[in-house]
Parts: sequence; C-alpha cells; structure tokens
Amino acid sequence: MALTYNYTSLAGADKFTDIEHKETSQFAFVMMAIDMNEVTKENVDEIVFRLMFGKQCNQNFLLGDFTKDSLKTFIKTYIGYKTNVGYKTRNAFMRKIMRVVENSVKSKGVN
Repeated sequence: MALTYNYTSLAGADKFTDIEHKETSQFAFVMMAIDMNEVTKENVDEIVFRLMFGKQCNQNFLLGDFTKDSLKTFIKTYIGYKTNVGYKTRNAFMRKIMRVVENSVKSKGVN
C-alpha cells in the first residue's frame, strides 16, 4: 500500500510555498517512523515523546536540534495532518525501536 497523507486542513496550507509543500509532504515519513497516523491536539505529547525517545536511541527522525518545548511547538503546527500509517501503541513502537538498537549493537560484533 502506498503512503498517503493529507495536510490541507493545516493552518495556512493554502498559502504554502513550494518548499513548504515539499517539507510538509515529507512529514508523512516521520509519522511512519513513529507509527502514528494523525496529529491532533490530544496526541501532540505522544508524538513528542516518540520523537524524543527515538532521538535518545540514536534514531533522530527530524532534522534539527529540538528541545522538548520547541519540538512541541513545531508539532502543534501539524495539527490536522493525517496519513494512512498504521497506528501502534507506545509499547509496540518502543519495542520496534529497541529491535533497531539491538540490531545496531549486534552489527558491531557484540552478541
């Protein structure tokens, strides 16, 4: 299944530049990496947690050096963003990231 996204309900989306359209469309890959399918007021903190957890595990899904507060502010600008990504619970997401970390350690010859 192809990755789809919709950001037409984001504030100011009708006035986005070509670069903003491209950057916003690429956010779907971030959502895929963190196993979330939409950004709502209710799940901003969960998205921030998953992004920060990933970064702590050397899986930085966003470019830039965000603090928790600046990341939360950034994610709030995406409220209304929707994708067809399959949602996973926090626990399932964390297990996935831990498998990535485990494989990375094993690839360095540590069993």
